[in-house]
Amino acid sequence: MRRFLTIMAMLTLLLGASLVALAQQEEKPKHGRSAATQTGQHHVLPATRETTQWGWLDPNEKPKLTVDSSDTVSIETMMHSLDQVQSGTPMEEIVRLRLANPGGGPHSVTGPIYVNGAEPGDTLEIHILKIVPKADGFNFHLPGAKFPTVGLLAPEFPDGFVRYYKLDLARRQADFKPGIVMNINPFPGILAVGVDPNEPKEKAGPPIHDAKGRTSTLRPWKNGSNMDLNELQEGSVLYVPVFLKGGLIWVGDAHCRQGNGEVNLTALECAYREIEIQPIVRKDLKIEWPRAETQTHWILLGFDEDLNEAMKIAVRNTVDFLATQTVVPMSRDEAYALTSMVGDCRVTQVVDIRRGVHCMVPKAIFVKK
Repeated sequence: MRRFLTIMAMLTLLLGASLVALAQQEEKPKHGRSAATQTGQHHVLPATRETTQWGWLDPNEKPKLTVDSSDTVSIETMMHSLDQVQSGTPMEEIVRLRLANPGGGPHSVTGPIYVNGAEPGDTLEIHILKIVPKADGFNFHLPGAKFPTVGLLAPEFPDGFVRYYKLDLARRQADFKPGIVMNINPFPGILAVGVDPNEPKEKAGPPIHDAKGRTSTLRPWKNGSNMDLNELQEGSVLYVPVFLKGGLIWVGDAHCRQGNGEVNLTALECAYREIEIQPIVRKDLKIEWPRAETQTHWILLGFDEDLNEAMKIAVRNTVDFLATQTVVPMSRDEAYALTSMVGDCRVTQVVDIRRGVHCMVPKAIFVKK
């Protein structure tokens, strides 16, 4: 009997320990959230004509929301041209809309969001916690006869083409046509902060700024903007330098899938019912160019009208990152060599006037604990 009671007592203790462990697992943050996320305030920013801009980032735009560092925000986005491109919109109307906003991008961007404590010279660490698309998508290229420089092979496609898609959100798939199925991998084509006052003058395309002092969303730059980096999916982090007080975050150009290059001009364009982000002000991190991080890689970026120059910038940023990280210290020569051996440099996009390259460094190479 004594032995039986001892065994029962041990089983009770083991069961209790198991229940405690299970409870602790259930209390772990979801969507990669940190402890700061759980204690910070949550905000919601719907997409309306008052909270959304069409093709321009205006440093004088009144913030639509003010948050603290480590707060979370659920942001809604619109389709292109303030939701005027919808399923069934004909190519003639898409062309009209493109011409109706001279110099501006077709993108709808929600914001800006003011982050308390963000000052020029700081870095904003923006966590993408969750992305919930709406159910419609599209892809088009403009008529090359009218827009001969818009799209990599525009002169070879003179007539233009548009196709609309219904997204199966339960399966996270879309049918391209019978026999071809695409997985949905949503990410924001534009994740921007307030514009760089020292952004260089345009080398190609329409003017960067308009008469009102607004900056077109057509190009990517050091403040992020139209990067079209398809790695910025749920669970990733963007680090971007702050140029204006409050940071001023815009989100838009919602994509549900894109190949590297985005060669015909557009991705699988869509809109988001919700993209949840968490901006964190970093006073201790000083960077010149945006960089990103996923669970498996660090990602360093470069943009220039010349693809070779974009490649040089991305590689230089990769070398600088490796030479200054402290996990395994290394010389600049070692960082250059390591970039050549493990850096996977990809063409981000070639259709946004400033072309993009991103170099991916696998975290798995660092085995030092």
